[in-house]
Amino acid sequence: MTELWLSFLAGLAGSVHCLGMCGGIVTALALAGAPQSPQRRFMGQLAYHGGRIATYTLLGLAVGFLAQTALLTALKPYFLWLFAAANAVVMVVGLATVCGVWNFGLSSLDGSGWGFLGAALGRAARRASPGALAAAGLMMGLIPCGMVYGVLLPAATSDSWLKGGAMMLAFGLGTLPALMIYGQLAATLSASFGIMLQRLTGLAVAGLGAFGLWRIVAAMGHYHH
Repeated sequence: MTELWLSFLAGLAGSVHCLGMCGGIVTALALAGAPQSPQRRFMGQLAYHGGRIATYTLLGLAVGFLAQTALLTALKPYFLWLFAAANAVVMVVGLATVCGVWNFGLSSLDGSGWGFLGAALGRAARRASPGALAAAGLMMGLIPCGMVYGVLLPAATSDSWLKGGAMMLAFGLGTLPALMIYGQLAATLSASFGIMLQRLTGLAVAGLGAFGLWRIVAAMGHYHH
């Protein structure tokens, strides 16, 4: 349960990152081709974000399944060391973000270098139907993002594929309120407020890494006994 709350907090605090680091794609898709009816616009945005969160959840299920399968083999002790190192890296990156020496918006990973996918997203969004917007959300979830990776890696070291999916679902739901309600106001947020949220995101990610590392170290002790 702790991992789920930390994942949700990471998504909640990182919502401004989603708006600021994706080149305006999130806000543009929410508005592109949107009908005049507030109800239909709301449903369109909900469909888009539902698709995005579905992709996150599927990624969590996939990495959780792969990790769970690996832990059932004779290579389990080696994978435990690998997962411990991965969680340690996540914890260090989170703490570096808290200290202001790291930013999840890696230009080599975030959406800025994925113009072809951005164009496909735009075409889907301009159709304005819930189905097209949901498809746009599914594609958006595949755009590389440092913050998503910061939660996906601990999800890969969770106890099961179900927990991995649940962690990514909680993360996606955490991003939902701000992206639905305050998306159009992202540009007016003060720089200091954005920095505060960025560091809060780092704190949540560091917590995920620390908790995962503690759990794996405990599993190592149990395995050796």
